[in-house]
Amino acid sequence: MAKSTKPFHPLDAEKNARYKVTPGETPKIAWHKTEETGTHDWEGYIRIEDDGTYEFSIQIDDNGYLEINGEKVVELTGSNSTKKATGSKELKKGFHYAKLHHENLAVPENIAPYPNAEEFVPKIGDEALTLWDIDAPKNLMSQEEALKLLGNYKGLVDYRTVRSADSNQIWALFGPKVAADMAGEETCATRLSIALNRYGYRLNGAKYPDGSQASNNVLNMGGDIAILNPGMTPESDPATLGKHIIISAEVMAGHLNGVIMKNLGCKGPDYATPSDYSAPQEGDVVVFGDDFHVGMCPGDDQGVGSFLSGGVWLLYRSTLDDKQ
Repeated sequence: MAKSTKPFHPLDAEKNARYKVTPGETPKIAWHKTEETGTHDWEGYIRIEDDGTYEFSIQIDDNGYLEINGEKVVELTGSNSTKKATGSKELKKGFHYAKLHHENLAVPENIAPYPNAEEFVPKIGDEALTLWDIDAPKNLMSQEEALKLLGNYKGLVDYRTVRSADSNQIWALFGPKVAADMAGEETCATRLSIALNRYGYRLNGAKYPDGSQASNNVLNMGGDIAILNPGMTPESDPATLGKHIIISAEVMAGHLNGVIMKNLGCKGPDYATPSDYSAPQEGDVVVFGDDFHVGMCPGDDQGVGSFLSGGVWLLYRSTLDDKQ
C-alpha cells in the first residue's frame, strides 16, 4: 500500500480490511507574536459524513488557502492582520483530498516597527478541521479483468436474467439429465461456478471443511460442459476444459476465501459483512458469499446477485490503482 493522494475515497474505506485509514494532522497555528516569516503546508483527507453543502472558514494572519479536490474553497491573499475568510462547497459523503497553505509575511514598512504575528485556524462549520491519512490498496483485478468475469455472470446466469423462481433453467444449461436430477436445488454457487469457469478458473480442487472433495464433475453427472467453456470445439484439449462446478454455497464461500481470493492477495474478505460495504460506487465489481448465499454483482446494482450475504471482496474500484 502507499499513502494516497487520490481526490476521493468512499467512506466505507474505514471498514475495508485492505485500506488503512488513520487520523493525520490537525492544521492549526494559534495566534502568537513572531518575527519569523515563511510558509506552512498540510495535505490529507477531509472526512465527510453525509452528502451536503459544507461551510469552511480560516482565521488567518497573513494569508493562505484551503483547497479541496483541486479547487480553492477558502482563500485570502496579501498582507492581513487576523482576518477571517470563508467559503462553501457541496460534497458527497466520503474522504476528500485537501491541501492547506499558510504564509506569514514581514510587517509592511509603512507600519514598522509594529510587532509581527501569525495565525492559521481552519474550521469546518464550528469544528476544527482534521485531516486523515489513507493508505489505499491496489485493485484485485484490472477493470478489464473484473468486467470480463462479471460479463460471464451478468446477462447469462445472474438473478435479473434468471430469476430465483426460474432457477431450474440453470440446471438445464447442463442438459436434460442434470436438469431432471437437480430440479429444485439451490443454484447460487452453480451460477458463480459457471462464471468462474468461463473466465478461466478451474474448480476441481474445492474441498468440504473436513478436507474431502467437494466439486462436482459435470461429465460424471451426465451433463454437457459447453456452458463452462465458451468457444469449445471438438478439437479442444480436454485437459484445459472446465468440468467441475460447486453446488454448495458453503463450499463456494470457502473456496473463494481460501483459494481464489487468497491467490489474489486477500487474507480474508475486504468487508466482513454487507453492511460494512456501505458506500458502493458506480463501477465497483464485487464477489460475496457465506454458507447461505454466494454471487457477484456491480456494487451499485446488487440485484444482479440477488442480495449480498457474508463477506464481500472488492475486485475493482475506479478510485484505486491497478496492480503493476
